[in-house]
Amino acid sequence: MAWLRAGVPLTLLADLADPAGPPSREILRREAVADDVRRELAGPPSAQRADFTAESAAC
Repeated sequence: MAWLRAGVPLTLLADLADPAGPPSREILRREAVADDVRRELAGPPSAQRADFTAESAAC
């Protein structure tokens, strides 16, 4: 509980608790495919507008 209070993400704790290790590759594969499908359904890149002025960096 102290780690959660300190701001450690619950997902990181779950990954660390898994004896087989985190399924990072599987998660990335699923998320990357879902992201590609979402982009494809949104239309051509010229129809999409990216407004990053209100977004904080995810670094």
